[in-house]
Amino acid sequence: MARQVGNWLRAYLEYTKESESPDSYHLWTGLSVLASAVRRRVWVDQGIYILYPNMYVILVGPPGRVAKSTTIRLGRRLLLGVPEIVFSADSLTREELIRVMGKESWITIHSTELSSLIEPSGIKMIQFLTDIYDGDYQWRYSTKGQGKDTLEAPILNILAGTTPSYIADGMPEDVIGHGFTSRVIFVYEEDTRFDNPKPKPPPKALVDALIEDLNTISKLEGKFEYGEGAWEFYDKYYRTLRHNIPEDHRIEGFHWRKRAHVLKLAMLLSVSESDDLIIRKTDFETAVDLLESIEPSMPKTFSAVGKYEHAGDLERIWSQIERHQGMTTEEIYERNYSVGRPEEIAAILQTLTTMGRIYRESIIRNGKKVTYFRPANLAAHQAKASGNGHSSSLQSVLDRLTE
Repeated sequence: MARQVGNWLRAYLEYTKESESPDSYHLWTGLSVLASAVRRRVWVDQGIYILYPNMYVILVGPPGRVAKSTTIRLGRRLLLGVPEIVFSADSLTREELIRVMGKESWITIHSTELSSLIEPSGIKMIQFLTDIYDGDYQWRYSTKGQGKDTLEAPILNILAGTTPSYIADGMPEDVIGHGFTSRVIFVYEEDTRFDNPKPKPPPKALVDALIEDLNTISKLEGKFEYGEGAWEFYDKYYRTLRHNIPEDHRIEGFHWRKRAHVLKLAMLLSVSESDDLIIRKTDFETAVDLLESIEPSMPKTFSAVGKYEHAGDLERIWSQIERHQGMTTEEIYERNYSVGRPEEIAAILQTLTTMGRIYRESIIRNGKKVTYFRPANLAAHQAKASGNGHSSSLQSVLDRLTE
């Protein structure tokens, strides 16, 4: 059946253009919607295992500021138009989720608050989500009183929202950087892309066309093949990963799992464009750019994690200085008096200076000499600001999708 909108992701960006939420939120939500639509019907054969394009996508940002919930609901609206998609409740225990997946193996969870999904069972839910991610043919679970549960061909897609403070308070520190978090796409943003007090609803014709094409995509089935130059590109990229290991241990696990994330994204980018189940070189290039666009800010997701009690405060103060391209000592103290005593804020500023993130200088303001803190890499910050906050990798993806 002919597509109504051409490239589905491109049309999805048009559908969300009135939303204040950041571009990256909408791109990854659109990809998550595609992953839910194809479920286990399409795959890449990796020889000793089969890889499916299911994903765990978590939108991270300050509470209320970046419209995480609105972003998720925009994606959910379209998926509700695909009869085969089965949603689980966004708040349930691990045992309840196991029972749900015992009846319906291909499940989507949309949770506007990640805490609603994790907290009922805590670490047990995190362990289950880690186990179930790869979509093995069978997953078995047994208890003393309730016997055995067997999940046949389970596939789970998750789209959720959360804040850095919940990551620190709601997840055990020893899971950060390891099994579960390495499987998650954390998309961190701090600001909206513009102010729009009364967004216009998307045209009904566009909504209907997106849903119709999503139904078409949901019926695709089979193994992906590689187009000209595609595998050679992936092979070269795969081998470069061991030479570009990040210094931050919190994202090292994610770095190594990028080899799988790239394949998953390439599959989704392919079905967004075509029904032929061929991964092209451009799909891999876009997939790499998507991952490169979120990795620099991913550590901010874990900014409050660790033994240093002011880790979250440090990241917040750094973000303020970066956003304003410099602040006086008085301005910093005024905005952050709740952190603690002045000497504690001074210690944070000294730590940021030692880390090389900021530098201190004296300036004259209103005839008075004041201490001023600037981002150390001010030129890079200004370039980022002039590009509406987009990294070059994200901008290249947006450019491809809007050509």
